[in-house]
Amino acid sequence: MKKLISSIIECLIAVAVMAQTADIEVSYVAHYPNLRDGKTDLTSQYILLSNSTQSKFFSPVTEYLDSLNSTPEGKAKLKEMQRSALASGDFDKIPRPDGTMYVVKSFANGKQKHYDTSGLEKYVYEESVPSQDWQTTDSSKVILGYECFMATTDYHGRKWIAWFSPEIPVQNGPWKFDGLPGLILEVSADGNQYGFIATGIQQSAKPIGPVYLSNEYESTDRINYLKTKRAFMDNPLGKINAQFGTDNIKVTTSDGEDIKQLFVPASVADFIETDYH
Repeated sequence: MKKLISSIIECLIAVAVMAQTADIEVSYVAHYPNLRDGKTDLTSQYILLSNSTQSKFFSPVTEYLDSLNSTPEGKAKLKEMQRSALASGDFDKIPRPDGTMYVVKSFANGKQKHYDTSGLEKYVYEESVPSQDWQTTDSSKVILGYECFMATTDYHGRKWIAWFSPEIPVQNGPWKFDGLPGLILEVSADGNQYGFIATGIQQSAKPIGPVYLSNEYESTDRINYLKTKRAFMDNPLGKINAQFGTDNIKVTTSDGEDIKQLFVPASVADFIETDYH
């Protein structure tokens, strides 16, 4: 552990002319509610690649699929993987995204970009790297062998509890979290509907590459993105039918009855950020 910490400190002290590779790689499990029933806890695997000037938080599975979809050869490979899974009858092997968002931070200019989806559409917005108002405490616990201390903050509509380790001098964390004097290894929202838990840390020299297919994302701002996503959740079939110029797309029960509400209302389970209301 101490050798890893020393290596990270050395990497952070070294100032690169062009920061293109990571110093550290952190694996996280993201917890979030199933917006179809508002009860089931879903999980996705994410990775944080970070150095002193930039970072990228993303799903490695989703990035791999996006990389395949970015070239004709990759698309052909993906179709073959899908055909093979269907032919074998093992539907679990059908390639599927695992988590949809990318969060790319640039500490050099204090900006971050958030890439995500809303229904069939893709959106990207830029905002300032957040200056979250953390309140630190003396409460402590050990995560992955590192002593961590508790901090709390209110951020975009939710109250959060974070655990950070000053032993790892990286002022970063999962998703948009940032600004504590040490790497954030765990953070959860009040009520535990949303959270991120670190499952592994290692020194890394992986490239912090651009987001694949970034040209397919429509530019917007954060509040409009969340409002657009909520409008889709409240009337998904209407939005899909309008997009395809039809009214024939329906979802039915096994008895043939139309299902009109595919997602629970925001009052039951809302997004990770709730200040768009």
